[in-house]
Amino acid sequence: MAAQQQAAVPLATDFSAHARRAASLDMPLIVLVSLRDCVYCGPIRQRELAPLVRSGKYEVREIGMDSTTPVRDFDGSTTTGVVWARAHGVKVSPTVLLLDTSGRPVADPLIGAGLPDFYGAYLDDAIARGRARLHPGSGTTTR
Repeated sequence: MAAQQQAAVPLATDFSAHARRAASLDMPLIVLVSLRDCVYCGPIRQRELAPLVRSGKYEVREIGMDSTTPVRDFDGSTTTGVVWARAHGVKVSPTVLLLDTSGRPVADPLIGAGLPDFYGAYLDDAIARGRARLHPGSGTTTR
């Protein structure tokens, strides 16, 4: 079951490539920063982010803030989840970041699990804000 949950949101492997795909969709890159045993990450992953992945309209990736697996960063250098999360100021899991093609935030991060009834609305708002910052003057429709 745990492997199936992980597969719902693909793991980050190359942030530059992921960001280029997000840009081709006219969307920010959505990154779930998680911890291996985080009880709050599964519901966010399954309820909120997996449907975005399945829609094909968003580029959503996950990185473990405790992971030492090599990942290519936005500048092409090799990093790990531990270093990447620290460099992006992530201290709490789950955190959802919305980033541009250079790895800069385009919306406030969603930190923690929040209230389940409102998380989807907060995520929609963050996506709309991020998209507006990427494309000033464009529409703000999300899911």
